[in-house]
Amino acid sequence: MTGSRRAAAVALSLCLPGLGLAAEHVSLAVGVATSPVRVDGVLDEPAWAEAPVASAFRLMSPREGEAPDESTTVRVLRDGDRLVFGIWCQARRKPHASLTARDNVLDGDHVAIHVDTDGDGQRAYIFGVNPYGVQADGILAGDPDFKWDGVWDSATHRGDGEWTAEIEVPFRILRISAHGRPWRIWVRREITSWNEVSTWPPYRVGEPGPIMLQAADLEGLEGARGGRELSIEPYVYGATTGTRDLLDAGGTTGWSDETQKEAGGDLQLGVTRSLVLNATYNPDFSQIEADQLQIDVNRRFPLIYPEKRPFFLEGADHFLSLMDLVLTRRMADPDWGVKLTGRAGAWNTGTLVVRDAGGSSLLGSGYTPSNDSVLTRPGWYALERSQLPFGQGSNVGVLLGAHWQDAPEPALAPGSPSEGATFNGFGGLDSQLRLSGHWRSEAQVVASSSTIDSANAQAARTSFADWMGVLRLFYRDKARSLELGARHVGEKFRDEIGYQDYAGVTYRHVGAFWDFFPRGSVLQRTAPIFDALVVHDHSGRLELANIQASQDFEFRRSAFVNAGYQHVDEFWLTHTYPQDRAHVFAQWTAWRPLTMDFDALVGDGILFGATDATSALAWQEVYVLNATVRPTPRLTAATNVTRYRLATAYNGTDYVAQWLVGVNLTAQFTQRLSIRVYPQYDSNARHLDVNGLLSYVIHPGTVFYAGVNSGWDRDLTNDAPRATSRQVFAKASWRFSL
Repeated sequence: MTGSRRAAAVALSLCLPGLGLAAEHVSLAVGVATSPVRVDGVLDEPAWAEAPVASAFRLMSPREGEAPDESTTVRVLRDGDRLVFGIWCQARRKPHASLTARDNVLDGDHVAIHVDTDGDGQRAYIFGVNPYGVQADGILAGDPDFKWDGVWDSATHRGDGEWTAEIEVPFRILRISAHGRPWRIWVRREITSWNEVSTWPPYRVGEPGPIMLQAADLEGLEGARGGRELSIEPYVYGATTGTRDLLDAGGTTGWSDETQKEAGGDLQLGVTRSLVLNATYNPDFSQIEADQLQIDVNRRFPLIYPEKRPFFLEGADHFLSLMDLVLTRRMADPDWGVKLTGRAGAWNTGTLVVRDAGGSSLLGSGYTPSNDSVLTRPGWYALERSQLPFGQGSNVGVLLGAHWQDAPEPALAPGSPSEGATFNGFGGLDSQLRLSGHWRSEAQVVASSSTIDSANAQAARTSFADWMGVLRLFYRDKARSLELGARHVGEKFRDEIGYQDYAGVTYRHVGAFWDFFPRGSVLQRTAPIFDALVVHDHSGRLELANIQASQDFEFRRSAFVNAGYQHVDEFWLTHTYPQDRAHVFAQWTAWRPLTMDFDALVGDGILFGATDATSALAWQEVYVLNATVRPTPRLTAATNVTRYRLATAYNGTDYVAQWLVGVNLTAQFTQRLSIRVYPQYDSNARHLDVNGLLSYVIHPGTVFYAGVNSGWDRDLTNDAPRATSRQVFAKASWRFSL
């Protein structure tokens, strides 16, 4: 066969949808505990010996369907108003795990139970533990999200060649619909040292739709009721903060100190068995966890930080959308908020209303008229999201959002051109459809309408509207994947609750990979990968073309390498800059005391100047090293080093030469008590931050924190570091459940 015919045959085989065979549907009966089960990690109660067992685990990765290196069994008991899972894990080697913070177990050995209480395969609770008993919980709705925190109990026991776990889940923390369908269960175990992930029931990657569609039925839970829990979580917070400026003469000004005292609270009420109301007053958004430093120079687009605030994390999966339409960190300083999430009849739904004091950046909101303000004023945010699941992994949905900003203060005189409040709203429909045994689609269309107040009192108010839409097709079988997508963003589309890199553009995307599994080799998997993204503006001019080709190499002893080439044509101001660069990523996690990954991107880049004269095609280097050292299971040092260089040429003059260095040192004395010291240094700003935190976490919502934050800047006159900021703070909260 000639090369061209072979290529055509490969393309045809990749694109034709296969029929596939559905995995055999299995079930697991829930045993009934005849006497109370003590959650101590030891499966010694008689009820465990009598309960039905799930043991036919098979590999999900790297060799789908084969027997795993170590065996696992799972049993389930119903003990009054709680479920108790009993897990036995063979461990022929010392488990790769540590005593660490809650939810921080995914980089080591662990086992996770996924429970779908609606029984439709769309959403599941995650309850996981590692061999040291550290808990992880979250929501599986698409990609797993570990921001949800529930109050449940667990214990583990490490023995000779095994470890066991018991997980107790009270019905009251679950949303349980009166639908009559059996619950679903899926269990996933990860063995880090051999890079193995096994599951029960076996998971077939090539079958489209949510993971839980392949889960087993969990039988024997008729009449289970939950979701009617009432919890109240008051908090108190106090801090003393000091700042001072450096003087050009080499000295410093005096300290300017202020004291901050806050109190507030959250309420959570199960309105029905499957709908939960959350309310917050003066919400606790004190930043306990420091954001990791990012490259903040020569950026075309604004920095985006992940959401960490408790009120927004609860039920966040109900507001997920195909496009980046919801970014809750836009709500910078809420005074109060209320949220209703859960299932209403056949619909998954979420409603959010927040009163915000303003101060958030509007960069990246889409269309930006010349009279737009950069920061928000006090105002209101509102969101409504509903999805209707149907069939085997399909759903349709609606998303509505709005942002009102109050009139400027002081109020303008009546009749002035820019009098009144500012409004931005959007709304649209979306769908996710399972088309066949290997094909699925995603589609969404959204329209926005805006009235923008002017920062200039003499300028008129501006009103405009536009739309955005996306369509994607996916093919997946055991070894091959294909994605085709197109997205249009109207020139005047605006979303002040979300994020858009560009406005007035059309995206076209194609991506594909093909897995190969060599036998009798240390190389477990290799895959050629191709990805192409092309963006044109509304006039047809090329805005961006990004063509990438790379190869994955996955090895037996938890080593992974991806290497590739990238060509980019990017338009900036009035010029298109062609760029070629190489990329490599390597990761090694086989040895628990030291794990690391290294990411390097070298080649052409752009100096983003304000004019053509100050912009240029440049040489770019970005190196990122992450290394985690664990000398003992209780002590962790997680180091991140980023090097960014932009220069006239490889050996030319630097435009930018920046180092970002952070070392997160954590001593985890018990599952509840820990101390963390986190210094971070930015060479470009010549600034050092050091954060210290003492944490005592009884369970989510019942916590005590005490910390210190200090900052140093380098005096340009004598090149000496001087303290410029200091803070001492304490926070306590307590969750009362009724």
